[in-house]
Amino acid sequence: MDNGLDILVVRGFAVPEGRGKWACCYEIRLTTGRDEPLLYRGELHGMRYACEAAAIAAATFAGEQEARRHLATVREGMLARHEYCVMVAGEPVRESQPEPAAG
Repeated sequence: MDNGLDILVVRGFAVPEGRGKWACCYEIRLTTGRDEPLLYRGELHGMRYACEAAAIAAATFAGEQEARRHLATVREGMLARHEYCVMVAGEPVRESQPEPAAG
């Protein structure tokens, strides 16, 4: 994470489809302090809402749920492959060096 904080950002928006229906769209982006690469984009079509604000709220909620699913999948994969780090307080980090061969 290069001395920064990585945060997922979910942005919901709505596109009118006609007759009171909206395409509820969302984007999940990773903000790294330098840029915001797109990780995932999703849409829910044919949703009926009274106004654009309600459709945006629904899109944002759907995006948050999708982000949680993606995070859970990544977390499970890391645990399955043991790709995690355990830090113990009070012990300095030392680079491991090979022991000299006895002889």
